[in-house]
Amino acid sequence: MKKIIISTIFSFFYFNLIAQAPVTITGVIVDSRTGETLIGAAILEKGTDNGVTTNIDGEFSIRIRPQSVLVVSFMGYESQEINPGSNRNLQIKLVERTKELDEVVVIGYGVQKKSDITGSISSIIGEDISSLPVSSSVQALQGKAAGVQIVQNTGAPGAKTTIKIRGTGTINDSEPLYVVDGFIVDDIEHINPNDIANIEILKDAASGSIYGSRGANGVVLISTKRGAAGKLKVNFDSYVGFSNPWKKVAVMGVDDFALMRDYVEGRNAYSANGKLYYSKNSTTGELEYDAGKFQRIDSLKRNTPANWWDAITQTGVKQQYNISLSGGTELHKYMISGNLYKEKGIVQTSDYQRFSSRVNLSNTLSKWLTMQTNILYTNDDRNIVPEGQNGVLKRSLHQSPLVFTYNTAGYYTEDHPIAQIARNHNNAGNNRIDLNTELTAKINKHLTYQFKVSEYANFYSRKRFLEVGKLEENFVMPTDLTTIELDQTSTNKWEVNNIVSFNWSNKLHSISAVAGQTVEAYKFNVQDMTRKGTSANTDNLWYLSAGYTGDVARELEYRWSALGFLSRLNYSYADKYLIQANFRADASSKFSSANRWGYFPSVSVGWKFSGESFMQEADWLSLGKLRIGWGQLGNNRIGEYAQYTLLNNMYNYSYGAGNHVLYPGKTSTTLGNPNIRWEKTESTNIGLDLNFFNNRLSTSIEYFDKITSDMLLRVPVVPSAGLVDAPMINAGSVRNSGIEVQLNYKEKINKMKFELGFNVSYIKNTVLSLGSGNEPVWGAYLEENSILDYVTKTEVGRSIGCFYGYVTDGIFNTTEEIQQSAQNDGLTFPGDFRFKDLNEDGRITAADRTYLGSPHPDFVFGIPVSISYANFDLNLFFQGQTGNKIFNVMEYYLNSAHGTGNVYADIRTKHWAGTYRADRTFFPENLSGSVPDLDGADLPRNFRASDFYIKDGSYLRLKNIQLNYNVSQNVCKALKLDQLTVYVGAYNLLTFTKYNGFDPEVGRNVGSETNNLYMGVDHGNYPQARTITAGIKVGL
Repeated sequence: MKKIIISTIFSFFYFNLIAQAPVTITGVIVDSRTGETLIGAAILEKGTDNGVTTNIDGEFSIRIRPQSVLVVSFMGYESQEINPGSNRNLQIKLVERTKELDEVVVIGYGVQKKSDITGSISSIIGEDISSLPVSSSVQALQGKAAGVQIVQNTGAPGAKTTIKIRGTGTINDSEPLYVVDGFIVDDIEHINPNDIANIEILKDAASGSIYGSRGANGVVLISTKRGAAGKLKVNFDSYVGFSNPWKKVAVMGVDDFALMRDYVEGRNAYSANGKLYYSKNSTTGELEYDAGKFQRIDSLKRNTPANWWDAITQTGVKQQYNISLSGGTELHKYMISGNLYKEKGIVQTSDYQRFSSRVNLSNTLSKWLTMQTNILYTNDDRNIVPEGQNGVLKRSLHQSPLVFTYNTAGYYTEDHPIAQIARNHNNAGNNRIDLNTELTAKINKHLTYQFKVSEYANFYSRKRFLEVGKLEENFVMPTDLTTIELDQTSTNKWEVNNIVSFNWSNKLHSISAVAGQTVEAYKFNVQDMTRKGTSANTDNLWYLSAGYTGDVARELEYRWSALGFLSRLNYSYADKYLIQANFRADASSKFSSANRWGYFPSVSVGWKFSGESFMQEADWLSLGKLRIGWGQLGNNRIGEYAQYTLLNNMYNYSYGAGNHVLYPGKTSTTLGNPNIRWEKTESTNIGLDLNFFNNRLSTSIEYFDKITSDMLLRVPVVPSAGLVDAPMINAGSVRNSGIEVQLNYKEKINKMKFELGFNVSYIKNTVLSLGSGNEPVWGAYLEENSILDYVTKTEVGRSIGCFYGYVTDGIFNTTEEIQQSAQNDGLTFPGDFRFKDLNEDGRITAADRTYLGSPHPDFVFGIPVSISYANFDLNLFFQGQTGNKIFNVMEYYLNSAHGTGNVYADIRTKHWAGTYRADRTFFPENLSGSVPDLDGADLPRNFRASDFYIKDGSYLRLKNIQLNYNVSQNVCKALKLDQLTVYVGAYNLLTFTKYNGFDPEVGRNVGSETNNLYMGVDHGNYPQARTITAGIKVGL
């Protein structure tokens, strides 16, 4: 009996061990539609770390415990769980995920299925921008979404970027509202692109009115990455890039310039009768080689750069290092990241560095309470080169090549570009911290309450030292004093939100609602300090205490607060008929109590006609949806104290008879207006979404019309009023209307996948009114001697900030032509511009100026292309615009001979040349020239603001091309890695344009980044660079 028991127990354990012995499962994974094998699909034994991936033939082999379940997944496909049972060889068919239908997008104070959206929203995933060699996430958005125009004001490292959503809605600041993780921030330049999970751009009132008072210019919503439950995941990516200018503007060298100066000045300093290095024999009159002239020019060549532009430019370097750690449990998840971005610009002494660190925590505190906490610290540092009106790049083109770099004592001869760069000490930096916390309480299965609080603080400092030439030279008196400037600002903003959301649905009806309250407060403090007169230019004296005179100190503080109430209701019937209504009420301290509140409603409807019974046979149509929306939005982007009259105590008044005595006094230099109220934008949007062939082809076409009324602007006042700033009034309206088209097609052919996209926007901007008198608003005043005028004009019937000036009509060839023209003024000669007498009064006056073109493009477009084969991915992105004009200020400098500056290398073939002057008879005649004769005085003002400066700014640019190699999963597994990708790329590789300046991407002028009246004026701006990169991505 004992033996039987022992034998039974032994048999039980023996067969149990056999039953638990691992088994080998093999198989192949294919696409359910095409039958093509899927390479790199993941097969995981559920509940374990045991997993494999399919090989190049889509096959796999895995050893698992009996009765285990396999989890099969592949990017872009629905995951499956499979119990093999007794099957040892499997064929698994994965179904491609219909992302267009079930994708969830972030909207204001909530999320919504993309197929249920009734407003106008563009979505961009973070992966599309994370590896681009740019310093900010705004730059990376360029061309990614229809209706969104992004222009880099300058290519300088760390420079600001202009973003416009559906046109220019106001003369004032037209930047959109930025919301990061549900909280309003002032900008997103400091956000690390690698931290971004998704970006949603709300373009119409139906989607943006939930933000009310500041949504008139569109809303950009950013969601940052969060951790997921599971083991620790470490991701590291890095790239290095080398940058160079993609274009060079050719100017004259020493020889050509010396000959030209002799032509202009009618002298023989370097030539005789048009022959360089020759002089005329005083006895015989014959031309003879002049060694002295050769030595003079040769000495310049040896001691002057061959090209000043080359002398101050360099090969730039971009580097980025990013690391993130994520993981956690179902109750506690985390994502921690660190990023370092460094850029050495293509112009010497221009560089930028940003370090950022982020911590995102998700905690489940109980079954009904969760908490999300986000912390971001950013530090950036920027060395700034002179740009704009007095920019060093402008000077490098115009600088005379007949100037020695150093004098005989070894000091700079003048403030030429090399000296400007060497004497440039202008550094700015930011330290910023963003904190926000969100508590979410699940009251019941239908009702949720959120308490959200955020605060950010930014501390900015700019230090500048202005050297003085000749300060170190012996026996030379400096003409000025050195200057030390220190600017410091601190910004602080906090926000508290209380949000209640409701969700209920059954088979036919779905209702969701949001109601809430927001309160915000903002404080901005600025301190400016200046001192002059250090004893030397050395860096140990770049401090305020080193100066001895010229003390100037100023401190100002700006504050505002806001209170808002919001609500939204969504209703869906049978998943076919959709309606959304929003209402927002806002109060702002920027307005007086009588006008403090603004009210912003919107409503939108949608019809998914693809779900109707009569469409059931149309299996080629995956989604058909019609959207119509209307709403009102607000804008309060004005000064904090625009309603108040401000007193200035820096003025004196005289008192008494005879010898007046001056006493300190006060006067009003800025008049307030307590009657100003919100700008309002009323928007209508009609959209049609069509997806075909199981969502492989997705299309969207939208028409929009938005009218901004009660536009806030400063009306012109007479100079005798003695005002620094004219009063702000509600005195205008602007219309932006247009059409957007977005297409995307994806397909798989054998082992190759490709995706082709296209988005294009047509936008028309029209000023409807400018107050009771419709007085125009002038902008972009240029200080060039022959111009000295405003070159943009905003008037009714035209776009904001259009170019304005005279119209040229060829060049005079004879004095008879001049005598019969409106320019018979005694100052005009053959070789000068003929200007059109538009009002036919027989004179050329300011009344003959007219519209010359618009800086706003007619069409803006983007074309993304991606191709994948085996382990290789190729991504291309084209971006461009057409129809806009640029006012190229460099035409003033590089086409004229006034002063002693350099000119275009080919100007001798373009400028008019006649024989009316005896000292020029030996130069070739050119009566068909397009540029006036070279004249040092320009008394007839040939180079006044005219269509001569207006250039076509259209361009097509291969913005990015990148080739990735994804190391196979088998190799990664052997290396104990989850992912290993190496890539090479090029940014701004090719540009196709007719524009003759540095770069056709011209935004607002440096120093006027919020001024829409300065759009498209090119002072020889810092150009975009062509960057070649190589990088790596590693996942552990």
